[in-house]
Amino acid sequence: MDADRIVERGIAVFANWGVFGAIAVGFLMEGVTREAYALSLIGVAAAIAGFVGHLIVNAYFGQSFSRGETSLGLAALAAVSLIFAVAWLSSRLADATVWTGLTLIAALVGAAAVYLATRFGLKETFSQFHRRAERGRR
Repeated sequence: MDADRIVERGIAVFANWGVFGAIAVGFLMEGVTREAYALSLIGVAAAIAGFVGHLIVNAYFGQSFSRGETSLGLAALAAVSLIFAVAWLSSRLADATVWTGLTLIAALVGAAAVYLATRFGLKETFSQFHRRAERGRR
């Protein structure tokens, strides 16, 4: 892929996440602040829409997720999960906040699983992790 296409893809990915990420964060924060689970669900849906939008950008440019994008996504999921777990265990969160956190984490993990299953197939997805683990033992 030439330099112009790489830049165009980067702009498209940033624009996608700029829009859907801002909507997701805004509705998630507002839903948690007001203890309104329905508002939080709009934020979760926007996060999933951002992921789907990223897939569409990747398909248009004939690319897959880069190592950096994959690392950032996994790090963000780990950070969200850790922050949620610490907040849940250290304070009394409202029920709407707990359900929001659980829904967001489940939706992100589910979206990643569906992506892997549709991209590689169930057998090949498992085989990729299994082969990597065996290579590390040698």
